[in-house]
Amino acid sequence: MQRIAILACAGALLLAGCRAPCGGTPGGVPCPVLGTRPPPVIQPIPPPAPPPAPVPEYGGGAVKRSDIIPPGGISPRRWKVIVVHHSAAENATPQGMDAWHHKRGWSNGLGYHFVIGNGVNYPDGKLFVGPRWRGQETGAHCKSSAGRYMGVWRDSNFFNEQGIGICLIGNFQSESPTPAQLRTLQELICLLVQETGVGYTQIYGHGEITHKTECPGRYMNMASLRRNVASALTRPAPTARVWSR
Repeated sequence: MQRIAILACAGALLLAGCRAPCGGTPGGVPCPVLGTRPPPVIQPIPPPAPPPAPVPEYGGGAVKRSDIIPPGGISPRRWKVIVVHHSAAENATPQGMDAWHHKRGWSNGLGYHFVIGNGVNYPDGKLFVGPRWRGQETGAHCKSSAGRYMGVWRDSNFFNEQGIGICLIGNFQSESPTPAQLRTLQELICLLVQETGVGYTQIYGHGEITHKTECPGRYMNMASLRRNVASALTRPAPTARVWSR
């Protein structure tokens, strides 16, 4: 009986300790530590940045309107066609061609109105504006006799007198124009069409006119160039059109 009483007292004490409030008695269950920090703030995920505005494919890129407007302006209704050439030498320069044309007895020197570099001796895609264009003078790049061309009668020397000559540096019988050259060429032609009224169908390679040369070479796809120019001209224009008057 004495043993039973001792066990009963011990059990009573144990139960009392279990029921005691936390930290209230020695040996009691310690109180849980209460948090004092605010809950973490979850930052919202920012929306993705909008894609950059597309670069217009003509006007404001490699060529600007101000590049092609000569001091006295463009002669109205003077220019009827655009003729594309290659230099047939990858290391040519506008200055070198000008010197060569002077040696040939051309008093005005460089026969082309524009030259586009290939990155060898003249920067890739850089446009050179020749003195003939700045003075709105007859070119010396596509000699022709009077006759019917592409179904239309043309007077003698028509393609020099009323044709804008553009020469890309390089030999496109053995290699393709650089992407930078093609971009500059397309932008230049689009601006010339806008400013002179030359139709995009009136863009020819030298050999397409005379049938006496491979110029501007088999790797210059003139049909593709005409399509690309037509497509660029029919796209919605950028808000700030650099060629607008």
